[in-house]
Amino acid sequence: MAPLLGKGLRMAARPDTSARHVVDMPGPAAIARRAFSTLLIASVLPMGVFYLTYAMSGLRAAVGVTVAWYYAGLLLRVLQRRPLLGAALLGAGLLTIRAVVMFWTGSAFLYFLQPVAGTVATATAIAITAMTGRPLIDRLAHDFCPFSPDLSERLRENRFFHYASALWTLTYFINAAGTVWLLSRSSIGGFLVMKSVLSPLLSATAVLLSYLTFRLLMRKENVVIRWGHVQPVAV
Repeated sequence: MAPLLGKGLRMAARPDTSARHVVDMPGPAAIARRAFSTLLIASVLPMGVFYLTYAMSGLRAAVGVTVAWYYAGLLLRVLQRRPLLGAALLGAGLLTIRAVVMFWTGSAFLYFLQPVAGTVATATAIAITAMTGRPLIDRLAHDFCPFSPDLSERLRENRFFHYASALWTLTYFINAAGTVWLLSRSSIGGFLVMKSVLSPLLSATAVLLSYLTFRLLMRKENVVIRWGHVQPVAV
């Protein structure tokens, strides 16, 4: 009887995991590949095209080639019947406005100052859509990480995308203020170098904080994330 009683006590002492909800996610490497592919298409390659053309042929040629690169990429995805990335659409729209103003005024200062307006507009859009209950961050986040429908619904219920909207709104406003400060104190060459370093660093910090918020909310909801058990959505 005593051994049976002891066995029963040991079984009762085990933590109850039946109430936990398990959500399958792709492995970290798969998510990193998807995020990198999105950044490559929407930011890194256009930036590289711009810098290379700027060094070889000047600002006007760099702007024209970069705009053409953006729209050629969007057209290619349409012809291949692949979904258009929200980040790429947003980038194409902002870049088009910048190009029109630059060719109209011929001012390099205005061209590099315009991203401040674009950044502020993006931050405002993120904040307004979050307050109206349809966060833009919800759409953009799925471009970088393949959330399952079940997990997406849980994230909406616990207001993750609202918290992320507040974080990224602040990030974009800091980016805008830093851009103005750099542009007013540096040469164009120095500005390009510093901007290329500091802007990705700021974005990486926001990504890390978004991930920590995600894990905190999942732990609060008693959700267990099981990594590497589903295939990522094709990029």
